[in-house]
Amino acid sequence: MRRHKTALKNVKTTSSLFLLSLAIFLGSCGKSTHSTFSKPNEKYRSAREIAELKKRERMERRRSGSSGKPLKEIRISSRGNKSPRSIHISGSGNRAFRRDIETVISTARSYTGTPYQLGGTSRIGMDCSGLLCTSFQAIDVMLPRTSSEQSLFGPPISTQELQAGDLVFFSSSKSEYNITHVGMVTEVKNQGEVWFIHASTSLGVKEDNLYSPYYHKIFVKAVRPAI
Repeated sequence: MRRHKTALKNVKTTSSLFLLSLAIFLGSCGKSTHSTFSKPNEKYRSAREIAELKKRERMERRRSGSSGKPLKEIRISSRGNKSPRSIHISGSGNRAFRRDIETVISTARSYTGTPYQLGGTSRIGMDCSGLLCTSFQAIDVMLPRTSSEQSLFGPPISTQELQAGDLVFFSSSKSEYNITHVGMVTEVKNQGEVWFIHASTSLGVKEDNLYSPYYHKIFVKAVRPAI
């Protein structure tokens, strides 16, 4: 009888300890030392607004570090090419801008040979607008996802104004209102030889001359991205 009472007492003690531990555990659930979400009163910002804020921050950094001297040339080594290519940047600029363009082009070239995949944004597969989104993300610039939206991301420019980093757009119907392909200028040698990188549907990520018969025929506009 005494053993039975002792056993019953032990069971009650164990049950009490279990319930106490459970209460402590449940009381701690949902609590965290920091929030993983935006603050309740924080203003929602679209991707375009965030891109504009990033742009202003970069411009402020450039102003603080600018030497005031025009940039004549950027030299970037392309993938698999031991000798660096010359990339001419017209107008004024500074080292921060130079680094940004260099980073974007180097990132795009690192995907050379990646097969085409509709909607792809990785080394497994890449489409034309995805290549540009991925490349510009390297400098915290968020481009719109589609080529038609990207064609509005900056002021239009003439082919005579093209320089490294500019975006070039194509249309199978020769209409700038029906953009079907996009690439980024990587090198301007002369008015008849402008190289751009893009994700070709048949050959994947590669560089071509804008003035080759096929691409010159379907070229419709060029834009200088707002970075």
